[in-house]
Amino acid sequence: MNYLDYHVVLPELDKINNFLFETLTTDFSNPKKVKKINYLRKITITRYKNDGNDMLFQLFLSEIEITSNLSIENIFFLKKIGSAFDEIEVEINNHGKIIKILNFEELGKRWEIIHVKLAIDNVGFVVESYMQDISNLLQDEKKLISFFSDYKMFGLYFSSLYRNSYAVERQKKIIDCGNTLILERFYPKDEKFDTYLIEGVPLDSNRDSDFFKYKGSIEYRENQIELATLEIEKEESTILYNINKTTL
Repeated sequence: MNYLDYHVVLPELDKINNFLFETLTTDFSNPKKVKKINYLRKITITRYKNDGNDMLFQLFLSEIEITSNLSIENIFFLKKIGSAFDEIEVEINNHGKIIKILNFEELGKRWEIIHVKLAIDNVGFVVESYMQDISNLLQDEKKLISFFSDYKMFGLYFSSLYRNSYAVERQKKIIDCGNTLILERFYPKDEKFDTYLIEGVPLDSNRDSDFFKYKGSIEYRENQIELATLEIEKEESTILYNINKTTL
């Protein structure tokens, strides 16, 4: 089965749900100086209805925290970049995929203001290249949808809408893994259908032979995600994506 063979189970309409999104990366490429970076985001997600359409979601970012065992340059810069996406409104289809960004133009205008301010005190090729990448995303809705659908953004949450009594296979690209195409398998852990497991292998096995582990799980309470985690382990790095629901 693939994702086109089933429909999603939606969270309660108009209920405000608070989540903690975490991305923890560990770089082992230098054994003498292992680098760990932890990105935490407090996200409020609400499904709402407008003009008869109840497949609409508002995602509100209230706080970003970035920590590391080593010094990180430009933390303020990275937080301001994140603030460009502090309020997002999207529409999904019956398979849980984001199909439209309802405030796309507003996001572009917000970024223009932030971009001008950041350009005053942040210079250099790396910074300018990073800001140009954001500008490019905000000029192309399809690219921005793809970005929001990645696990480093909101992809793991929208994957949590997939709930079925049978195993489902789907293909997924991961930005943090160089856009490697992964074949994922998503299936219920047992007959209770309150926990689902995720397994994956790279489709291009020759190029990505350093993948050792790709496993995760999603736990539910009624029609809402309670906890989600996905761990990716490679030869010189690991990535851990977590989502924790922080309100009942």
